[in-house]
Amino acid sequence: MNWSDAPPNWNTPIGEKIDRFFQAVAERFPGYSETIVVFGSATIHLRLDPAFNSADADLRVGTDDILPFKALTEEIGMGKSGQEEGLFYLDITPPSAFRSTESWYGRAHTETRHGLKIMMPQVRDALVGKLHRRRKPDQDSIVPKDLRAFLRVQELSGGHPTEAELLKDILLCPYAWHLQMSGEVTDFRRNLEDLWPVLYHKPLDVQQQIIRPLLHELELSGYTESQDWYALVRALSPTRP
Repeated sequence: MNWSDAPPNWNTPIGEKIDRFFQAVAERFPGYSETIVVFGSATIHLRLDPAFNSADADLRVGTDDILPFKALTEEIGMGKSGQEEGLFYLDITPPSAFRSTESWYGRAHTETRHGLKIMMPQVRDALVGKLHRRRKPDQDSIVPKDLRAFLRVQELSGGHPTEAELLKDILLCPYAWHLQMSGEVTDFRRNLEDLWPVLYHKPLDVQQQIIRPLLHELELSGYTESQDWYALVRALSPTRP
């Protein structure tokens, strides 16, 4: 089974709902020309497993003015107000909402639907995007639904992403490893350290498997006096684990 880059199947329950939103956007905003990105668990549903369902679908519109699009989801019965009633809803986000590897954009699926430009990351990049999720103040582990996504993809695909594959992708997120101003490690790192023992049955060695390869890359590039260099050096000994 191809686990990462199969084209999306819009003939699924979630696919049909998202497509109905695209049609509504095209009718309501006929001059809209920005790309809409479908990400999160909907990517897994549409590109790998139509039985993998979520309570919502994440859609990134190409503008910071997302209120008209949120209002449209309410009009067609897929707004966030239905969340409390357990109804499926569309979570409309601004461009800054989706972060993944530095390569996700170049390997994403693109197509035109109802005259709109649609983009969807590969499953591998959608999974990495989940690792960027910020933790709530009282949160002490990775979000269960994010862990479920990794385990389901691994189950369906015969073990993907392998440890080597995931390491390759998370090394494409160098800024996610920089210490915060407080000196604390990032939520990205915390999420990975929670994920690794479940997925690969051993702890992630952040210094050896992540920080040192990134430092070596900077050394080869001659950037040993840059802010990136110092941030990563400090990440070897964070003030808080």
